Amino acid sequence: CKQWYQRRVRELTWAEKAGIKVIILGHIPTGRIDCLKSFSWNFYRIVDRFESTIVGQFMGHTHLDHFMMQYSEETDHHPTSYQFVSPSLTTFADLRPSIRVYTFDGLYSGSTYRPLKHETYLFDMDRANSKNETVWELEYDTESAYNLTWLVPDEMETLVTRLEGDRSFFNKTYYNYMYHTNGNTCDDDCYQYELCQLRTGRSHDPTICPAMSLEERRKRELKNKMC
Repeated sequence: CKQWYQRRVRELTWAEKAGIKVIILGHIPTGRIDCLKSFSWNFYRIVDRFESTIVGQFMGHTHLDHFMMQYSEETDHHPTSYQFVSPSLTTFADLRPSIRVYTFDGLYSGSTYRPLKHETYLFDMDRANSKNETVWELEYDTESAYNLTWLVPDEMETLVTRLEGDRSFFNKTYYNYMYHTNGNTCDDDCYQYELCQLRTGRSHDPTICPAMSLEERRKRELKNKMC
């Protein structure tokens, strides 16, 4: 594992010196309890150090539609990065197959190469079963649904703050989180848990959410675990 960290730091140092932006693709989000604590915390520090080089992180594993913020440890606790967790193609636990399309700042002089928006599409299972047709329906895009014109850490932090202060807006995003599955509601405990999950890109962190203990969060995550 030591060699893995060393190699990542070498690559990111090279990219930083060369002025190259980096996108990280992974599987298990580092804020999940099933991500090893030692790996998660060290990875968090690497992201903190290279916040100007890393322009996006994209994960899977949970089968759900959400994101997790990361913050600076060394200075003013400002948002340094975030991990988008994309829904899956798997028809798991009554969830519809889903795909996501990201739009990035393009190839031109001075480009930030950061993601501008994403669009999430749902597969129409009824038409597939009844008519043998393949139809993907736009579920939502971040620009029209959340009024985000580009997906940088500061803007994502603004979105988190809005979710914390506007329960009806949160309910709308929770509907997207569950792929528009009917009958899924989020009670007060669920609401607190989901807000906690938005705030941490680091697993087994007892300080990130004082309103809910680490043990309570662990129990709820295990209860909701899909894989």
